[in-house]
Amino acid sequence: MYKKLLGQTIIYGAGAIAPRIILFILNPLLIYKIPNEGFAIFTQLYALISFVNIILSFGFETAYFRFSAEEGNEKRTFNTSFWFLFSTSAVFLALGYLFNQPIADYLGYHDNPEYIRWFALIAFFDNLLVIPFAWLRFHNKPIKYSAVRVLQSIFQAVFTAALFFWIPQNISGSFGLHQNVDYPFFSNLAGSALGFLLLFPIILKVRFQFVVSLFSRMIRYSFPLMLAGLAFMVNENFDKSIQKIYISDEEAGAYGGCYKLAVLMTLFVTAYRMGIEPFFFKQMDKGGAKKTYAKVAEYFAFFACVVALGIIANISWLKAIFIPNKSYWIAIDIIPIIVIANLCFGIYYNFSTWYKVTDRTSVGTFISWLGAGINIAFNLLALKYYQSMIGSAWATFGAYLIMMILSYLLGQKYYPIPYRMKKMSFFLVLLGVFSLIIVKYFNYNILMSNALFLIFTGILMYSEKDMILSRVRKN
Repeated sequence: MYKKLLGQTIIYGAGAIAPRIILFILNPLLIYKIPNEGFAIFTQLYALISFVNIILSFGFETAYFRFSAEEGNEKRTFNTSFWFLFSTSAVFLALGYLFNQPIADYLGYHDNPEYIRWFALIAFFDNLLVIPFAWLRFHNKPIKYSAVRVLQSIFQAVFTAALFFWIPQNISGSFGLHQNVDYPFFSNLAGSALGFLLLFPIILKVRFQFVVSLFSRMIRYSFPLMLAGLAFMVNENFDKSIQKIYISDEEAGAYGGCYKLAVLMTLFVTAYRMGIEPFFFKQMDKGGAKKTYAKVAEYFAFFACVVALGIIANISWLKAIFIPNKSYWIAIDIIPIIVIANLCFGIYYNFSTWYKVTDRTSVGTFISWLGAGINIAFNLLALKYYQSMIGSAWATFGAYLIMMILSYLLGQKYYPIPYRMKKMSFFLVLLGVFSLIIVKYFNYNILMSNALFLIFTGILMYSEKDMILSRVRKN
């Protein structure tokens, strides 16, 4: 079971993280070609569209998994979910086109209302594909899922590079692309449209069926998840959305550029989440589900600690490759903080299993918005009174840490799962100590940092030798 889960997680993850990987690989090109001020615009607009996507999808991806797991309910859930999301997408697209200029004026992009139209189309296509992608995951088709994601990403990458280097400006200008910052936006739109074409065979499976009673159950289940998703986006993007108000565009752009290096940890967490979510729901009615959830969480926590410290120990050369513009390096110290913050979020995601399988999603909303409130308060304090972009990173870490702890405590009350918390806590603390040494005392020295990384890995492997040997023997 664990071997199959690992295999599916790797394949699903490859597709799920492909869009993030493409932005990560393109980051040096964008940083090189787009000045700090332009990159701040790029960061802000993508932060805003992420909120829109959460609202439009309404948590129906998770709701689809939850209600499709009921015997004989998958087709009804598939049809009902698709038509609901089609409706929300179509309404948003119409509003985006009708009011593109007033929205652009409000956001400060008076001369670029096309940004609003492009993002309305991106949101339309992406939201329309939420359920077809979920269908592939539910029916254990990881290769098809990942193939579409990877093709989208490759196309987006090649198109972006072509706009920068090969397509003449008179041709790109005819499409309304007059600035370098336009290119990644328009490439994203083209990639989203390609995804719609690639998944059209699955969309053809949709029937004109909308079950009101089922929709009522789904909306009650998913509404708290949507609110929790908004809180997650606050934690991810609130700092980047308001930094232009309190700190210079140069610092805000540097923060956004360095933040994207920390996405390496986000990629790992995302890959895990894509593979594990359908698995959680398929296990919930089986005997021994709690022990399974505990073991999966432990495997994740231990391996994720190794990944996190590996990233932090190698920042010195990673920044040279992926952040070639040295003016961005003023924000380099945010990377270890954001990496560990994303690790905490990954563990929180494991701990959140209890409220999803027991239909207590409103508790997840409470936890998520508590974290968002902490993030907002700490960000305003750090930016308004101290003009500190490092404070923004600590705000994200604080939010995810508290969410992780609170979800564990509430879960043990309502749906106790036998996690080995002493062992997990030990390695989290050790990770924090070793990271502090790398940053403050080794100054990211590659040799000394990786020596510490090897010591950490050795301690973990020795501590968990029985678990590792048992997995090896079974395989």
